Amino acid sequence: MNEQDLKRAFQDVVVASSPPPSMDPGVALDRAHKARSKRRASITGAAVAVLVVGVGLGSAFALNPQSTKDYLMGAGQSSSSNPGKPGMPDTQWGEEWPAGQSDRTATNGPQADRGTQLLNLAKASLPAGYDAPDLKYKDPGTYGGMLRAQAQVSSNKGETPEVWEYTAYVPVRKDDKVGQLTVIVTMPNPNRPTNPCAVPNGMHGIAGSDCKIYEVAGNQVGVASPVNPAQGNATTASYRAANGWTVTITQEEEYSYSGYPKLDRQPFFAPELAALTADPKFLLGS
Repeated sequence: MNEQDLKRAFQDVVVASSPPPSMDPGVALDRAHKARSKRRASITGAAVAVLVVGVGLGSAFALNPQSTKDYLMGAGQSSSSNPGKPGMPDTQWGEEWPAGQSDRTATNGPQADRGTQLLNLAKASLPAGYDAPDLKYKDPGTYGGMLRAQAQVSSNKGETPEVWEYTAYVPVRKDDKVGQLTVIVTMPNPNRPTNPCAVPNGMHGIAGSDCKIYEVAGNQVGVASPVNPAQGNATTASYRAANGWTVTITQEEEYSYSGYPKLDRQPFFAPELAALTADPKFLLGS
């Protein structure tokens, strides 16, 4: 039901509530009963319509308070993202992105090339016995390939510094079971925390993660995993290089929405994951 339908519902209530004209008492009583029945049905329909609209707006407000507020105030559709399931595009409205992009993601050019470079590096980093095939989701509600790269800008056009973030999503297969390796590399960002455990803890929930700092060639790498099983079993390692670039790698036994059985265990032990995260090859030529 749209706004016009809702208005018509309320108008029907008003019309049905109007008193009948003077007439024969028997006829008047009969019509009164019919009018009352019609009025009740109209009011019930209008109430349901209001309830549906209210529930919809309430759900929208919970997901995106600012956008819902703008809609109610008549500001129209505001800028918001729609990540959806893995494999779905990150769409933005009303923003000015670099190089004439319609959203934050670069689909070609040097930034997109860096994303592809990162994907190839991640694929080549798997331990013996694992491979990274270009699999498709078995879930019919998810489209796209499971092996993919993304390069997206984290700042609006004209902002300084212009921070880019590169992500590689890699299905990790062994014996027809599939897990996931996600590598995120971020340009220097003055707002990025310097604590090696800040990023891993932030990804798992500060109160629910156990983070340990490993020394790798004189560098500190934070490796964290959830303490609460309800948060999953992903292990995340993060390293901030001296030049400000940040590398974060997450490994999971299961590739979400893929439809494939999960791995028996994660491919890297914590010290190995820390060493991989601190490998300077992931700094993408910085």
